[in-house]
Amino acid sequence: MTPSDEALIDGANRGDAHAFEALYRRYRDWVVAVAYRYTGDRDDALDVLQDTFAYLFGKFPGFALTARLTTFLYPVVKNLCVDRLRKRRPTIDIDSLADVLPAPPTEAATGDLQRLVQTLPAAQREVVLLRFVDDFSLQQIAEALDVPLGTVKSRLHNGLEAIRRGRAER
Repeated sequence: MTPSDEALIDGANRGDAHAFEALYRRYRDWVVAVAYRYTGDRDDALDVLQDTFAYLFGKFPGFALTARLTTFLYPVVKNLCVDRLRKRRPTIDIDSLADVLPAPPTEAATGDLQRLVQTLPAAQREVVLLRFVDDFSLQQIAEALDVPLGTVKSRLHNGLEAIRRGRAER
């Protein structure tokens, strides 16, 4: 029988290295996938994996799980990715350039959801991916992003509407 996250965290709080290792093995692929979505670079995603679990390790002993572990880890991964991207790229205010930059070229219609999701504003894209790729509940998304539940619902609704419109235009 596979131990629950709570049992593994209890073990890690007692100093059981095997329990922490089991948490690492259970969530490493998910952390890398989320980090890769943000960074677009495998090496950066692997660095974020290492930093994420170093951060989690620092929470022991005394870590108390109040939600799913992915709900706790998501903001950690996101913030580490954002920090890494800031260091990698020069700071440019994209919003101020939006009116002068040409629109990105449209690709041939293939019905590929990923391409449609990439056209969404970042906040909507993040909620759509958390809901349908990472299988977070709406409440878990609200907790992970530290926003009201109504904001999550609005972003999800608007994102799905934009995807539907994008499919209809193709």
